[in-house]
Amino acid sequence: FQFNIPTLSRHVYGIGPREFGCIFALPETGKTAFLVSICCGPDGFCEQGAKVIYLGNEEATDRTMLRAIQAHAGVTRQQIVSDPVSARTKFDDIADLFDMNEIQDWDLAKIEAYVEQERPDILIIDQADKVNINGNFNASHERLRELYRRLRETAKKFDCALIAVSQASNDAKGRTRLSGFDMEGSKIGKMAETDLVIGIGRHEAGDVDDSEPDTTRYLTVSKNKLSGWHGTVICNIQPEISRYTV
Repeated sequence: FQFNIPTLSRHVYGIGPREFGCIFALPETGKTAFLVSICCGPDGFCEQGAKVIYLGNEEATDRTMLRAIQAHAGVTRQQIVSDPVSARTKFDDIADLFDMNEIQDWDLAKIEAYVEQERPDILIIDQADKVNINGNFNASHERLRELYRRLRETAKKFDCALIAVSQASNDAKGRTRLSGFDMEGSKIGKMAETDLVIGIGRHEAGDVDDSEPDTTRYLTVSKNKLSGWHGTVICNIQPEISRYTV
C-alpha cells in the first residue's frame, strides 16, 4: 500500500504484509495527523482498499476519529459542526475499511486476539511503547526491545503491516532531522526490530519567522529494509484538516 505523500513514496513506496514500521516525533509535531492522513486522506491506504485498524491509548479515539473524518472529507472542525451530515456521508466511502478502538487496558495478547478476529491489512498502535507484555525485565529498555520483537512477530503471524507510534526523546528538541536513535527508550533495541523508521521533525518555535505558523515537516527515513533509501523529505502539514501534503 502506497504512502500518499509523493515526496515520501518516491523513495519509500509504502508498506505491505508482514512489514513492521515505526513513526516517531516530539509531542505536538503532528504524529496523529500523519497517521490519519496516510490512512484516510486522498489516495490513502483506505482508498487503496486496505482494511485499517487503529488502536489508540494516547489521545481519546473519538477525537482521532474526528481527525480521520477531517482528513478524508477535507473539512475543518467548524465545518463538521455546521454540516455534520455532509462530512459523515463523505467518510462513509471508507468507513467499512477504517476501525478504531481505545486500548488503554489492553495487553499484547488482547491486541493479537482482536487482530486475529478482524484480520486487517494494516494495524496501527498509537502509542506502541505503552502496550503491556508478560515477562520479567531488569530495565525498561529490555521490555521495549522485547515488545518490539513481539510486535514484529505479530505482523508476521497475522500477515499484516504494523505501524508502531513512538515518542522522540528530549535530545530531538530543536532538530528537524530525527534518526531512530532519537527515539525515547530502547533506541537500538527498537531500531533492531523494525523494517522502517520515520522520524517527523519540525522547526522549534523561534527558529523561523513566527508571524506565520510553520507548517513545514521533515520526514527522515533512518532505517529502511523496504527500499534501502535513507534521507529526509520535506512536506507540509495542514492541521486544520489533518492532512500532510507536498
